Amino acid sequence: MVNNDLIILGMIFLIPSHGYQLKKNIRETVNPYFKINNNVLYPTLSKMEKKGLIEGKEMHGKGINKKVYHITDEGKKHFLEIVAQPTEPDINNFEFMIKAIFFDYISKEKRLEVIKPLYESKKQELQDTLKKKQKYSENLSPIALTVLEHGINEIKNTIQFLEKLMELN
Repeated sequence: MVNNDLIILGMIFLIPSHGYQLKKNIRETVNPYFKINNNVLYPTLSKMEKKGLIEGKEMHGKGINKKVYHITDEGKKHFLEIVAQPTEPDINNFEFMIKAIFFDYISKEKRLEVIKPLYESKKQELQDTLKKKQKYSENLSPIALTVLEHGINEIKNTIQFLEKLMELN
Protein backbone atom coordinates (compact mmCIF):
# COMPACT_ATOMS: atom_id res chain seq x y z
CA MET A 1 0.00 0.00 0.00
CA VAL A 2 1.49 3.30 -1.08
CA ASN A 3 1.68 5.90 1.66
CA ASN A 4 -0.42 8.71 0.20
CA ASP A 5 0.42 10.97 3.15
CA LEU A 6 4.11 10.67 2.34
CA ILE A 7 3.60 11.47 -1.34
CA ILE A 8 1.22 14.38 -0.75
CA LEU A 9 3.17 15.94 2.12
CA GLY A 10 6.42 15.44 0.23
CA MET A 11 5.12 17.17 -2.87
CA ILE A 12 3.68 20.07 -0.86
CA PHE A 13 6.97 20.25 1.07
CA LEU A 14 8.79 20.67 -2.24
CA ILE A 15 6.27 22.89 -4.02
CA PRO A 16 3.18 24.45 -2.44
CA SER A 17 0.37 23.55 -4.84
CA HIS A 18 -3.36 23.45 -5.48
CA GLY A 19 -5.03 20.08 -6.04
CA TYR A 20 -4.69 19.87 -9.82
CA GLN A 21 -1.06 21.02 -9.75
CA LEU A 22 -0.34 18.56 -6.96
CA LYS A 23 -1.69 15.67 -9.07
CA LYS A 24 0.46 16.84 -11.98
CA ASN A 25 3.57 17.15 -9.78
CA ILE A 26 3.02 13.65 -8.40
CA ARG A 27 2.62 12.21 -11.88
CA GLU A 28 5.72 13.98 -13.21
CA THR A 29 7.97 13.60 -10.17
CA VAL A 30 7.02 10.44 -8.34
CA ASN A 31 6.06 8.15 -11.15
CA PRO A 32 4.27 8.62 -14.44
CA TYR A 33 2.36 5.38 -13.76
CA PHE A 34 1.08 6.40 -10.35
CA LYS A 35 -2.04 8.47 -10.50
CA ILE A 36 -3.76 9.72 -7.40
CA ASN A 37 -7.50 9.74 -7.67
CA ASN A 38 -9.52 12.86 -6.68
CA ASN A 39 -11.50 10.61 -4.32
CA VAL A 40 -8.25 9.99 -2.44
CA LEU A 41 -6.48 13.34 -2.93
CA TYR A 42 -9.09 15.81 -1.72
CA PRO A 43 -10.22 13.88 1.39
CA THR A 44 -6.53 13.39 2.28
CA LEU A 45 -5.85 17.11 1.84
CA SER A 46 -8.88 17.90 4.02
CA LYS A 47 -7.75 15.44 6.70
CA MET A 48 -4.23 16.88 6.68
CA GLU A 49 -5.55 20.41 6.93
CA LYS A 50 -7.72 19.48 9.92
CA LYS A 51 -4.69 17.87 11.59
CA GLY A 52 -2.67 21.06 11.03
CA LEU A 53 -0.14 19.37 8.72
CA ILE A 54 -0.93 21.66 5.80
CA GLU A 55 -2.64 25.00 5.36
CA GLY A 56 -4.80 25.86 2.37
CA LYS A 57 -4.84 29.47 1.20
CA GLU A 58 -7.46 30.65 -1.28
CA MET A 59 -5.90 32.17 -4.38
CA HIS A 60 -8.18 34.21 -6.60
CA GLY A 61 -7.64 33.82 -10.31
CA LYS A 62 -9.42 34.35 -13.58
CA GLY A 63 -12.88 33.07 -12.77
CA ILE A 64 -11.50 30.20 -10.67
CA ASN A 65 -10.51 30.25 -7.05
CA LYS A 66 -7.86 27.73 -6.14
CA LYS A 67 -6.77 26.59 -2.73
CA VAL A 68 -2.98 26.41 -2.62
CA TYR A 69 -1.64 24.12 0.08
CA HIS A 70 1.48 24.88 2.11
CA ILE A 71 3.11 22.55 4.60
CA THR A 72 3.11 23.70 8.23
CA ASP A 73 5.93 23.22 10.74
CA GLU A 74 3.92 20.32 12.20
CA GLY A 75 3.53 18.92 8.69
CA LYS A 76 7.28 19.13 8.05
CA LYS A 77 7.93 17.32 11.31
CA HIS A 78 5.41 14.58 10.44
CA PHE A 79 6.78 14.25 6.89
CA LEU A 80 10.37 13.85 8.13
CA GLU A 81 9.22 11.26 10.69
CA ILE A 82 7.59 9.21 7.92
CA VAL A 83 10.71 9.39 5.76
CA ALA A 84 12.94 8.44 8.70
CA GLN A 85 10.90 5.39 9.78
CA PRO A 86 12.98 2.23 9.26
CA THR A 87 11.66 0.14 6.39
CA GLU A 88 10.19 -3.27 6.86
CA PRO A 89 12.14 -5.95 4.97
CA ASP A 90 9.01 -6.87 3.01
CA ILE A 91 8.31 -3.32 1.78
CA ASN A 92 7.35 -3.32 -1.87
CA ASN A 93 9.79 -1.76 -4.28
CA PHE A 94 7.53 1.11 -5.38
CA GLU A 95 6.80 2.18 -1.82
CA PHE A 96 10.50 2.11 -0.97
CA MET A 97 11.30 4.22 -4.03
CA ILE A 98 8.70 6.80 -2.95
CA LYS A 99 10.40 7.03 0.43
CA ALA A 100 13.87 7.17 -1.15
CA ILE A 101 12.90 10.20 -3.24
CA PHE A 102 12.89 12.20 0.00
CA PHE A 103 16.10 10.84 1.60
CA ASP A 104 17.86 14.16 0.94
CA TYR A 105 15.78 15.69 3.74
CA ILE A 106 16.97 13.37 6.52
CA SER A 107 20.47 12.89 7.92
CA LYS A 108 22.75 10.19 6.56
CA GLU A 109 22.57 8.47 9.96
CA LYS A 110 18.76 8.31 9.77
CA ARG A 111 18.92 7.21 6.12
CA LEU A 112 21.16 4.29 7.13
CA GLU A 113 18.66 3.29 9.83
CA VAL A 114 15.90 3.33 7.21
CA ILE A 115 17.82 1.29 4.63
CA LYS A 116 19.72 -1.27 6.77
CA PRO A 117 16.79 -3.64 7.50
CA LEU A 118 15.96 -3.88 3.81
CA TYR A 119 19.63 -4.21 2.85
CA GLU A 120 20.22 -7.07 5.31
CA SER A 121 17.03 -8.77 4.14
CA LYS A 122 18.11 -8.55 0.47
CA LYS A 123 21.55 -9.95 1.27
CA GLN A 124 19.92 -12.92 3.03
CA GLU A 125 17.47 -13.36 0.15
CA LEU A 126 20.40 -13.48 -2.29
CA GLN A 127 22.21 -16.14 -0.23
CA ASP A 128 19.03 -18.23 0.03
CA THR A 129 18.30 -17.93 -3.70
CA LEU A 130 21.86 -18.85 -4.68
CA LYS A 131 21.60 -21.97 -2.49
CA LYS A 132 18.33 -22.90 -4.20
CA LYS A 133 19.93 -22.43 -7.61
CA GLN A 134 22.86 -24.64 -6.62
CA LYS A 135 20.56 -27.30 -5.20
CA TYR A 136 17.89 -27.37 -7.91
CA SER A 137 19.46 -26.02 -11.11
CA GLU A 138 20.00 -29.50 -12.58
CA ASN A 139 16.27 -30.21 -12.30
CA LEU A 140 15.06 -26.91 -13.71
CA SER A 141 14.00 -26.38 -17.29
CA PRO A 142 16.02 -23.80 -19.25
CA ILE A 143 13.17 -21.31 -18.93
CA ALA A 144 12.77 -21.83 -15.18
CA LEU A 145 16.54 -21.49 -14.74
CA THR A 146 16.52 -18.28 -16.78
CA VAL A 147 13.73 -16.88 -14.59
CA LEU A 148 15.65 -17.82 -11.44
CA GLU A 149 18.85 -16.18 -12.76
CA HIS A 150 16.88 -13.05 -13.64
CA GLY A 151 15.58 -12.95 -10.07
CA ILE A 152 19.13 -13.32 -8.75
CA ASN A 153 20.26 -10.41 -10.94
CA GLU A 154 17.38 -8.25 -9.69
CA ILE A 155 18.34 -8.95 -6.08
CA LYS A 156 22.00 -8.12 -6.86
CA ASN A 157 20.94 -4.85 -8.53
CA THR A 158 18.79 -3.94 -5.54
CA ILE A 159 21.71 -4.59 -3.18
CA GLN A 160 23.98 -2.37 -5.30
CA PHE A 161 21.32 0.35 -5.36
CA LEU A 162 20.93 0.21 -1.57
CA GLU A 163 24.70 0.33 -1.11
CA LYS A 164 24.86 3.44 -3.27
CA LEU A 165 22.06 5.09 -1.27
CA MET A 166 23.97 4.30 1.94
CA GLU A 167 27.22 5.76 0.56
CA LEU A 168 25.80 9.07 -0.66
CA ASN A 169 26.14 12.10 1.58
